[in-house]
Amino acid sequence: MKTLNILFQIVEFLAALVGTFYVLKYRVDILTRYFVYFLWFNFFVEVFGKLPAFIETYDSLSFLKKTFLLKNAWLYNIHSIISIMFYTWFFKKNLVSKKFDSILNILMIIFFSTSILNLIFTDVFFEVHSSFPMIIGALIITISVFFYFFEMLKSEKILEFSKDLVFYIAIGAMVLHMVVAPLFIYGTYYSKANMDFIKIRLIILYCAIIFTYTCYIIGFLVCSRKNKSY
Repeated sequence: MKTLNILFQIVEFLAALVGTFYVLKYRVDILTRYFVYFLWFNFFVEVFGKLPAFIETYDSLSFLKKTFLLKNAWLYNIHSIISIMFYTWFFKKNLVSKKFDSILNILMIIFFSTSILNLIFTDVFFEVHSSFPMIIGALIITISVFFYFFEMLKSEKILEFSKDLVFYIAIGAMVLHMVVAPLFIYGTYYSKANMDFIKIRLIILYCAIIFTYTCYIIGFLVCSRKNKSY
């Protein structure tokens, strides 16, 4: 379990680092730059998310035990909303169809509004990682990726899909959210009384994240080779 945790953090960092080198070397489009910024954002959220463990471990931080920093649920609740919104926006920007664009705009507005209301009118914000944005968000991202693949199949992009960075991002993002959503559906079993479920849940979650960020790394490397061939 600890090995998977460390590996997931390493792969997450490497994805952001490789992406940064890719952006600096090839001066790619602004969407790719935003995606790399997003990867760094995810990495620093994970780093900051370790703060409760440090507070519990080190006596020098004991003064923080009576603050909201003792739990990180609020951090991941905010991150979930931002993450889903970013992925949907990213795929939307890679679409040509105005119809698909309009549908995703509506879905983004509905998702953001209902997610905020869910945090306001429930007691989950500071207590637990809310399942609502993860489950609904997984559906929206799946729709976004479907739109992207549908357009790709109808265009000349299909001839060189393996050299398209967005293709790797789409595969990684879709797999991650399709795997993670069921884990939150059964989130009621997440308690100290169900340690076996907690272990299995973490293993699946870490493996899904490692797969996703590995896809991103492969995407950057493949696209780097493509640029070298020009």
